[in-house]
Amino acid sequence: MTFEVIEYGINHMHHRHFALLAGAPALILLGPLSAAAQTAPEAVTQEEVATLEKVVATGRPIVNYLAEDALTGARAPTLLRDLPLSVSVVPQELIEDRGIIQLGEALDNVSGAQRKLGYGGTQNFGAYIRGFDQSYLTLRNGLRDFGFYTLRDIANVERFEVLKGPASILYGAVNPGGITNTITKQPTLKPHARFRGLVGSHDRYRGEMDLGGPIADSWGYRLNAAVEDAESFRDGVRNEGVFFAPVLSFSLSERTRLTFEAEYKRSEFVWDLGLPRNPLSFTVPVSRFLGEPDALNDVKSEFGSITLDQVLTEQLRLRAVVGGSRTVGHYNLRSPLAIINGRTVTRVAYDTDEESEVGNAQLALIASFQTGSLSHQLTIGAERYRTEQTYDFLFQPLASIDLYEPVYGAQPGAGFRLFADRIETDANGLYIQDLISIGSQWKLLVGGRYDAVKTRNTNLITGLLVRESTDDAFSPQVGLVYQPTTETSFYTSFGRSFVPITSGRTATGEELQPERGEQIEIGLKHELMDGRARLSLAAYEIRKENVSTPDPVNPMFRVQTGEQRSRGIEVDLAGELAPGWDIVVAASLIDAEVTRDNRFAIGSALPGAPEKSASLWTKYDFAEGPLSRLSIGGGVYYVDERQAALPNNLWTLPDYTRFDAMAAYDFGSVVLQLNVRNLTDEKIYDLTGTTLLPQEPRSVTLRATYSY
Repeated sequence: MTFEVIEYGINHMHHRHFALLAGAPALILLGPLSAAAQTAPEAVTQEEVATLEKVVATGRPIVNYLAEDALTGARAPTLLRDLPLSVSVVPQELIEDRGIIQLGEALDNVSGAQRKLGYGGTQNFGAYIRGFDQSYLTLRNGLRDFGFYTLRDIANVERFEVLKGPASILYGAVNPGGITNTITKQPTLKPHARFRGLVGSHDRYRGEMDLGGPIADSWGYRLNAAVEDAESFRDGVRNEGVFFAPVLSFSLSERTRLTFEAEYKRSEFVWDLGLPRNPLSFTVPVSRFLGEPDALNDVKSEFGSITLDQVLTEQLRLRAVVGGSRTVGHYNLRSPLAIINGRTVTRVAYDTDEESEVGNAQLALIASFQTGSLSHQLTIGAERYRTEQTYDFLFQPLASIDLYEPVYGAQPGAGFRLFADRIETDANGLYIQDLISIGSQWKLLVGGRYDAVKTRNTNLITGLLVRESTDDAFSPQVGLVYQPTTETSFYTSFGRSFVPITSGRTATGEELQPERGEQIEIGLKHELMDGRARLSLAAYEIRKENVSTPDPVNPMFRVQTGEQRSRGIEVDLAGELAPGWDIVVAASLIDAEVTRDNRFAIGSALPGAPEKSASLWTKYDFAEGPLSRLSIGGGVYYVDERQAALPNNLWTLPDYTRFDAMAAYDFGSVVLQLNVRNLTDEKIYDLTGTTLLPQEPRSVTLRATYSY
């Protein structure tokens, strides 16, 4: 049996034939078949088959920081130059070189994106993308997840993708700024093992393990695990955690493949809720902690999925995925509220049990075919997801603490049940998307999705249903790519998004309509240095409507008079400038503001959106001479000042420039790597939901990696 794999190109498609080996996993078609290309197959090795198979799950291999394709923009591996969209890909190589431990740090190398700390500080991550908050939702291998709540680990990350702009056509209810997607490591047929130990500043200790290979003729596995014991630059803050992520892949036949994946992470940590949103917070050391060191939180996150890849014909394949995630935590929050009298910080305590669950089922038919002179990559899909969040908050009074001379040891007083709620969402979606090649120079992406979303809010104290609503929406998308040469792509696109509003109603009892977003984008993608590097430019405008605000007549109710707009320009460069010299550059200008509101001044800047930001990371590998086997690298990250909240008359987060550096030496089977973060010991602050949290001051990590 022979499968032809066509890698989409510009003017020149690469036609390669591969024969399936006995007992080898099935190949998945990546492009349309040409009847004229049905020639005798070439012999290939098992390793080549495994490499092609991995493309389906994790994309084409990334070399020198330059990704050829992305999985997030079309739900299938698609060349970036053929997409009329902006997709940033942070590869594993860059994550390794930077010494990233927290997943949210990957956003530093993405234009138009900023980190937002999630529930529990650095244990979770969120994002501001193109000026809009996208904290509560992320994707893991295309499945929905509560990024704001879920504990995540970097150990099993193959690549990190950010699709910018409305993504509702493929992923349903999503804010218009964009979506993040984590692609995890998958089984390989070539046995490998890697063990890593890390020590760092602030008593950080971490160990990792990555094993993979065949179990039998038709079985492959991957196992990633990590254990961490870390203090913090923040006084009294610490974390102990374990992470375990097995993957099993099994070929039922040459055409049928099943993949089972799971993740488990448990963490016991002191929750760092940061500093009050007050200019006085900038006057204390970044180590200042205003909680209580004995207030431990015990949280665990679980994830599991089953994926079926079925080759139906040489032009048609089916992909079915069922997955879910669950986070359960007992939290002891010690939250700073406000600074009074210039130094006294009022506080409150919460003892809370919380649980968040997401169930997701997806079915997609991916067809590659010709109609006359047109080549199609058609995806027809259906999706169902269900989410449930449960909160049970016990309010407790807690003594104030001195901002400048804190004394710890205060215990919460007698409390009362403040609120307990359950929020449930049931959603069903149908979509169709077609990437059409028109001759050798034009690509048309067109499609749409229909979603019906039902939400229920239940008060668990009274047992009463507080709110129930059903919303539906149609989200279209269209984009056009023009490729005058094999190196250059011009594109334009239009897309819409929607997000249901889960709380509040109008004074007349009407339910609130979903927030709607729409974007217009134009851009350029150009290959440099004979394809070793790529430059991308994008300009966009996003409008978000139906933003709800308090009713000016009756503030207990809401009206939908708000509108927000973001305009911006983004520049990205990635690849190899010279042999051994790799670089990633990202820069953006963002004008994100309130354009209609009855509460905030027109022109108010949206929180967390810097007008200017830029980053550069570069690495050089010495290949010859006395420095052979040595790699050195460094980065600079600039972020303009940002508004902390609406209204804008409170205060702003200061701008910053951070410098990082690395050096690594390859002894053969052992690699030693040194990373220095924040070389100049700059004071840097990020936003959480209601406070600000300093970034790490100057710190050093040393890691040793043994591979065979």
